[in-house]
Amino acid sequence: MIYIQSDNERKLPHHFDCACALYGAIDNVMDYRLTTFDEVASGKFDTLIQRNLFVGSTEFMREVFKRIKLEDVRLPKNSNRDCTLMTLEEAHKIISNGGKLFIKPVEIKLFTGLILDGMQYSCLSSLPPDTKVMAYEVFKSRVESEWRIYVRDNEMIDAKNYCGDWTISPNYDYVRSVIVENKFSFPCAYTIDIGILENKENVVVEFNDMWAIGNYGIPNDIYLRALKKRYFQIIRK
Repeated sequence: MIYIQSDNERKLPHHFDCACALYGAIDNVMDYRLTTFDEVASGKFDTLIQRNLFVGSTEFMREVFKRIKLEDVRLPKNSNRDCTLMTLEEAHKIISNGGKLFIKPVEIKLFTGLILDGMQYSCLSSLPPDTKVMAYEVFKSRVESEWRIYVRDNEMIDAKNYCGDWTISPNYDYVRSVIVENKFSFPCAYTIDIGILENKENVVVEFNDMWAIGNYGIPNDIYLRALKKRYFQIIRK
């Protein structure tokens, strides 16, 4: 059985990615149930979590993991670039003299990674100054295209453009080298965001764990199988 996060009336999937999981279940002829966040939080499914797949938002999945005492499920690293851990306040101070930093929250999906450059971002305005972030130097050349690479069992299963010029494809030899580099430390399913710079250099923007990632256009059945494989790897640790 697949338990898919729904609206409060259990009539519709919670969001687009939940809908993709639902159609993936239909494509794979798998039983599913629409399930609310409150139902999971109530504990009524606690005995089912280790035997059945749950799919939903990061908030929903954190609650699922919390029910079986799993905290802070994440990849061993966020990028292959040097990273500095700091507070949001410290990051603002660094860029106050005209500098730039790429930052990503330590708390998964608290906000989308962005370039901090003095502009006002609504997603940061309500966050406390001591919010922990991972900070990186910005790339020296402009990013012309960004692609999400879906990886399962150390193989690329799909690649989708999500930003910039979709006619510029990644260097797949570079992609494969990144996968090999992380072969023994990364889980069975994750994604790599690849940036293609103005000078055509390929770089890793960031890695993301499969349980917390959306469908950027890969077939629903393949998306669901990757979610399922990673989910059971997590809960059986």
